[in-house]
Amino acid sequence: MRVLFTLQPMFGHFHAMVPLALALKDHGHEVAFATGESFGPVVEHVGFRHFTCGRDCEDNRHMLEELPEWPSIEEKVDNPGVRQLWGFILGFAPQMLDDLIDLIGEWQPDLIVRDPSEFASTVAAELFDLPYASIHWALYISTWGCDEPLNALRRRCGLPDDPDFASFDRYFILNALPPSWELHPDRPRVIHRFCMPPFDQSVSGSLPAWVGSLPDQPTIYATLGTAFNRQPGHFRALIDAFSAEAFNAIITVGKSTDPARFNPLPENVKVERYIPQTLILPTCDVIIFHGGFNSLHSAIWHGLPMVITPQGGGDQRPAADQCDKLGLGVIVEGDPPEPGAINRAVRTVLEQPSYRQRVGQFRSEMMALPDLSEAVRRLENLARTREPQI
Repeated sequence: MRVLFTLQPMFGHFHAMVPLALALKDHGHEVAFATGESFGPVVEHVGFRHFTCGRDCEDNRHMLEELPEWPSIEEKVDNPGVRQLWGFILGFAPQMLDDLIDLIGEWQPDLIVRDPSEFASTVAAELFDLPYASIHWALYISTWGCDEPLNALRRRCGLPDDPDFASFDRYFILNALPPSWELHPDRPRVIHRFCMPPFDQSVSGSLPAWVGSLPDQPTIYATLGTAFNRQPGHFRALIDAFSAEAFNAIITVGKSTDPARFNPLPENVKVERYIPQTLILPTCDVIIFHGGFNSLHSAIWHGLPMVITPQGGGDQRPAADQCDKLGLGVIVEGDPPEPGAINRAVRTVLEQPSYRQRVGQFRSEMMALPDLSEAVRRLENLARTREPQI
């Protein structure tokens, strides 16, 4: 079976897809990724074939605002989350669709797996009568409010308008979060949950030598992910929050920021560009993050209580609110947040055992889910029958 993964050229989107791609590869299937040209080395570093498709972009929080189409989108759409989806559809999907039509005709995949912000593949799949699957993040991304740009995309390749979008996400959706995490009671009936290990080593990264010599005191890890990390004021607030505390604070600032800009540092604070969370989180007691899916997934996987400082991503605020509602963590507002508020939130989740206990319950639910070999079996069945996996 040939499986084509389609995605925006962004690390967070890629990392969420790799575990399934590796499972398919382990079962003998041929797997390739279709995304922007500059992301090819990242895909190939992990061991997959790359096809150049779609528009390139710089992976940062302002990538949509930098689109030529953005001013007209702002005029038309009031809802911030829907506005971001319009950006992905109008800014990235047209070229992606044109490239996918050529690629599918030549490579002839049996199945497509898409990142939930990549919409061109849903149209290309219908054009070629191919089934497709979607990866689910913390928030299910539907077509609500996107009729106009999606129908324009369909008309681009000669498909009629679909007023009810009956063809959208009709086959199979994969979810990595446990059953207690549910933001959409009326979610599609084709969502299935699987135990997917986190992945975060698409670039070189290792555990610093100093980790083994940290003092015997609580260790806090802080990150703003891969797209929302160009915020020196936010990182300075994190440093100030722990400058006089009996905590080990580990902060990663991203590939584009030089940690030296924050020198001199308090003795108990370490700042690095990047440390894979799969390596650092087993040594930690609390995670501070922005509400992104991969960090949320990793936090639950490692059983860590959370402090969430949501940024501008459309799924971050709902994820933060859900963590607060379910007792998994505490929200800290502000951009940047106040150091005192960060400090109090960390003390809350450290000193109140209910947070760690609740995350532990979620972790147990996650580990009890079917493993990815069952997801592969479902995808094989989907490719064979081309019927929705209810």
